[in-house]
Amino acid sequence: MNPTAPSARPSHRPRDLGDTPRTVSPGAGTPDADASSADPPSIASIPPLRKAAIVLVSLEQSLSSQMLAHLDHAAVEAVTWEIARMDRVDPAEQAVVLEEFLTLGLRRLCFVFEDVLRMDDRQLRAAFRPEDAEAWALALAGSAPPLRAKVLGALSASAALVLQRHLENLGPFRLSDTEVAQVEVAELLRILYDQGAIDLPDPSGREEVLV
Repeated sequence: MNPTAPSARPSHRPRDLGDTPRTVSPGAGTPDADASSADPPSIASIPPLRKAAIVLVSLEQSLSSQMLAHLDHAAVEAVTWEIARMDRVDPAEQAVVLEEFLTLGLRRLCFVFEDVLRMDDRQLRAAFRPEDAEAWALALAGSAPPLRAKVLGALSASAALVLQRHLENLGPFRLSDTEVAQVEVAELLRILYDQGAIDLPDPSGREEVLV
């Protein structure tokens, strides 16, 4: 075995996620560190693997473990070694990484059907698919009037006519049916968001939807 191997990389056993790399205070350390803190790094300059490591060590260990459970073995090994390599996490770097994570992740995680009311009209037009008109109609049938008006007003004339006809032809329905449809439409919008086809509203600043 090469005697220099241990110094070439961290310990053979990856660091436990509970052993969080220390965060350096912006006011402490060398002048170079202070200068770095004064000038936050660009999010584009941080490698994806390091971003993942920073997110994981910034979360509670139980949440980190849940996230790792969704990754394959190779990805878990790679991000665990990245965590082991990190001696410290600069607060400015941590801030920009978490801001990106929260912005992208929370939009998807927090999105519910009622948030359609806060979507841009152009996003709604891009999101509506005629083949999903039945689900949209059932979802809107159990929603507040302002939300129905928002969707119908945002669509093109032809798309609005298709949706209006489905609404008129619904017939009797149960509240549970509309709730299921709302979940279905919300998931369709999340998928379009994941594909980059539409944008979802910021989860902050929600306004109450009045019936």
